[in-house]
Amino acid sequence: MDRVATLAQEAGVKPTPRILFVTGEYPPRLGGVGDHVVRLAAALAARGSACHVATESRSANDPAAGVHAVGSRLPLQAVVDTLRGVRRVQPDVVHLQYQAGAFARPGEMLGLARLLPRLAGSSRLAVTFHDLQQPYLFPKAGRLREAMVHSLARGADTAIFVDEVDRRRAVAAGSGEANSHWIPAGPTIEPPANGGERGAARAALDLESDAFIVGFVGFRQRSKGIQVLVDAMRRTELAGPGTRLILIGAAGPPTNTRRAEPPVPPSTFDGVRPVETGELPPEAISQWLVACDAIALPFLDGLSARRGSFMNAVAHGVPVVTTAPPAVGTVDVAADEVALVSPGDAAGLATALAGIRDDPARRRQLAQGARAIAARHTWTDIAQRTLAAYGCPA
Repeated sequence: MDRVATLAQEAGVKPTPRILFVTGEYPPRLGGVGDHVVRLAAALAARGSACHVATESRSANDPAAGVHAVGSRLPLQAVVDTLRGVRRVQPDVVHLQYQAGAFARPGEMLGLARLLPRLAGSSRLAVTFHDLQQPYLFPKAGRLREAMVHSLARGADTAIFVDEVDRRRAVAAGSGEANSHWIPAGPTIEPPANGGERGAARAALDLESDAFIVGFVGFRQRSKGIQVLVDAMRRTELAGPGTRLILIGAAGPPTNTRRAEPPVPPSTFDGVRPVETGELPPEAISQWLVACDAIALPFLDGLSARRGSFMNAVAHGVPVVTTAPPAVGTVDVAADEVALVSPGDAAGLATALAGIRDDPARRRQLAQGARAIAARHTWTDIAQRTLAAYGCPA
């Protein structure tokens, strides 16, 4: 950002960087990496940045809108096309969005990222790590896969980690502390401008006005604790006609998603009879969230800043019951803002949900806590932190 800052200072204005995002997914899948890029780019553009996207999805090609297709059918085609995009856009920052399996040939993109500082002139390299999973390279790649990920973090001018646990692991493995930043993701489903009204949402969705409605939002995968939630719903504290479980959204990711965890089998829900909404557009998911009394997210590995379903729930001001994070200081959430239970604890989850049902003061406290969390994780704030990580004054 030195060149941008110098020119801006000479002109007496704030620098407005030109940014080229590189992502394997685009247009966005709801809640995916592409969705993250769309929202971050919009927030950065609102602050004066010029944002472009280079993506392997040819269906997204629209140079006039700043979206540049990158081919992936042939070896090195993605590398060549990305470099062409860099030369066309001449960005101040090339911002790679890393997620395991996101690119057709991840080894090529990881190698390109290491070479970009030499090939892209004065462009700075920023990398957002949505996870630290190792990408497939070739059979028996072994430790090379892990080494390439850590090399990417070390070599970037700016390494941004969505999850603080990932950042600490990368630093412990030898990535630079100085160039690493923890910037959690924001919500990808936002509430109506008026916040929405629970009674109106329930009437529109044909739900009982006096029922205690527990929502689960996201793919129904084992790691999300869906079996624990079902076990909790079967317990005497919650069993009964006055309590409903709503499964919001698609059961699992698209079948062509690389390395995706499969959803749990339908037999998991025997005897519970949940309402299943199926795949929905964002505004419909928002309406279901507004209709809920509580959202249960009993992640088996604990709450992390990577969980988009959590951010979407708190954005709607709904009380949330979730599991404690794996380490202190790895989520920006206070103990009185959410109800925390131990991973795998169906009894504790049932007790926490029953407490929200039976104690109006507790329900109000957690609703206020959800709104407080959401206020600290707006895309405006995320854009400001991202600019600071680039080295550009906000």
